[in-house]
Amino acid sequence: GWLPCHRPTLTGRIAPSSLGSNGIPRENKTDRIAMEAWVRAVVEAIHSSRAQAVIYLAGGASQALGWLLSVPGASGSVLEVVVPYSRASMAQLLGKLPLQFTSKQAAEDMALAAFNRALKLSGPGLQVMGVGFTGSLASSRPKHGDHRFYVSTRTQNRLRTSHVTLSKGLRSREEEDKVSSCFVLKAIADACRVSATIQSDVQEPEIPKESVEQFDEDQELQQVIDGQVCMKVYHFAGIP
Repeated sequence: GWLPCHRPTLTGRIAPSSLGSNGIPRENKTDRIAMEAWVRAVVEAIHSSRAQAVIYLAGGASQALGWLLSVPGASGSVLEVVVPYSRASMAQLLGKLPLQFTSKQAAEDMALAAFNRALKLSGPGLQVMGVGFTGSLASSRPKHGDHRFYVSTRTQNRLRTSHVTLSKGLRSREEEDKVSSCFVLKAIADACRVSATIQSDVQEPEIPKESVEQFDEDQELQQVIDGQVCMKVYHFAGIP
């Protein structure tokens, strides 16, 4: 689940003991260690799940890659990561230019492309997923539109997409990237069927909107026939 963190209002003076020699408050190492602990716990569970992913990210969530790749075991769960930042790169990845780059459709198209790639790269007997993320976050210049992102995961029988509109002016680019990274990590954990509690700095108006589409076997086969999915994988139990 999600644990929204509300920003407290601070009053009074900072204790001298909490200031560094330059007058800047010292980093709270206890908070930093606690944050790293929950990230590590989720990533370790993902790496232990025997699921493999191809991840396509554009416009944010870069910290999620660092989290996934810095914990031992990533080679067993991360098949490939691509960051299609330019229009040409995105067009080559999807075989078309999205009507809108930061949109539900674009994230789902990225997840589907990643899923097809994962099917070709994965080992036998393993569950695979495609992850697509597209975001429009804070930048060096003010943006007219919303700060928002979409993250989509595609597995053999499910497509799940989350959309979050962030409060403008509330966070720096790095902070918005961290929020989006938390959502990517949670989406991957959910697709791996891993229980994960993510400590994300989301406010009440920023609660994600989610959509889930489930596919039965007939629909899965039709997607292969239509060329939408490159293959259907069957997992057979071993014969004693």
